[in-house]
Amino acid sequence: MKQRLLIALLTIIVLGAGYAGGVWTERHSCKVPPAPALLGELSSKAAPNAKPNPMPPPNAAALAAEIERLRPQIEKFRARIEELDEDVDRGIEAILTPAQRDLYEVERKKHAESVAKSAAESALKTPLTSEEIANLQQRPLYKLLWIVVVPLRLDSTTRDLKLDDAQREKVRELLRVRREKFLQLVDSSPPPSLMLSRLAPVAQRLGEPKK
Repeated sequence: MKQRLLIALLTIIVLGAGYAGGVWTERHSCKVPPAPALLGELSSKAAPNAKPNPMPPPNAAALAAEIERLRPQIEKFRARIEELDEDVDRGIEAILTPAQRDLYEVERKKHAESVAKSAAESALKTPLTSEEIANLQQRPLYKLLWIVVVPLRLDSTTRDLKLDDAQREKVRELLRVRREKFLQLVDSSPPPSLMLSRLAPVAQRLGEPKK
């Protein structure tokens, strides 16, 4: 069951990352008009240079209503994720040398600054743009990837903290345990708890999205 869930989750991540990459490419690539279709000038269909319809903007009102309906589950899900992260932090800190703890403290301060920045953004009154809403919907997928694919966090932590082989194996086990607990949490939570977890703190900014 968990193996199938993992495959499904990774499929969602790949699709989400592909969509985000496509959006970025569309906005930053050189705009070269497509070649006209063969005998297209004789067709009664749309003109060769006609652009496809853009993706519709997110339905901010529907998202806000869904967040309010599921807020207790979403907040419970977010709190449990924070607990799992704190467990890993304590476990890693316990195996570090004093010099490594100093490096780790720098990384934790950076994370705290990022959290504070997100909290400040949550307090803003301006409506989110369509792009900001889409970005916040995508972020949980990258968090999921960071938790489920253990080598991502393991390699990063090994490099940043200069772990030795014994420390690396201990961190691997901490991350493996967190992944198992996370999958159990996902199994027991409604899917929107994950997908709306980054939007929930800024729900008051889900007015009519700006283009």
